[in-house]
Amino acid sequence: MILPTLFLLASAPAVPSARNTVVPEMGVPFACGRVFPVSQGHDTGSHLQNDTYAWDFRMPVGTPIVAAQDGVVRMARGDSNQGACDPKMAQYANYIVISHEGGVETQYLHFSAVVVKAGDKVRKGQLIGYSGNTGWSCGPHLHFKVAQTRGNGWNNPSVPALISGYGDPVRDTLVAAPACGNTGDMPVMAAHDAARGSEPLAPASAPPREGEQAAGGIPAGAKAILERAASSAGRASDAAGGSRQASRSE
Repeated sequence: MILPTLFLLASAPAVPSARNTVVPEMGVPFACGRVFPVSQGHDTGSHLQNDTYAWDFRMPVGTPIVAAQDGVVRMARGDSNQGACDPKMAQYANYIVISHEGGVETQYLHFSAVVVKAGDKVRKGQLIGYSGNTGWSCGPHLHFKVAQTRGNGWNNPSVPALISGYGDPVRDTLVAAPACGNTGDMPVMAAHDAARGSEPLAPASAPPREGEQAAGGIPAGAKAILERAASSAGRASDAAGGSRQASRSE
């Protein structure tokens, strides 16, 4: 009786240990109506070790950056104006780290200006700062990652994650933030000063340069936003031309 029992135990499949296999999903980390390409993906270039699962989004300095999920600001720095394409400059990056439920946090790097502080509660889509070129940066962009909250520093190890609507976008994928809509609080995303507040909430309508979109074409949602931006720019141009013509005729 003992031998058959031993054979049964030996042939039984191993029970895997319980692990949290849920991959966190975050919102697009820049303001509504904007479309930008992923300029660096995972496990390449500077995205190694703690930054293996980070994304870089190429964008102009001053682009409104928003919280990718509800949370609490754990760390924030906005006093640096130094940056260069040199690893030694990493210490000069302006950054924000936001803690979320589930023991994860989001990290945002290279700000030109920061508008939140440690301890602030933020909502998904809320303005937290403006993109820049501070720290180790070879051109204006947003460095974004999801990390495990392991230590008190600003560079905890990244974890695999998803971006809502895009999954895990690879290099050259165009990522579009949701359309702005008509809610009363949306304008604050781009209106903390007069110059930025007058900028359009969508990119210029020029066609993407070679290599600036994924092989499969523009992702769902991005094309519609680009078309609306082009249409709005055309109407504004026509209106301005009509005003100048009317002034000359008077």
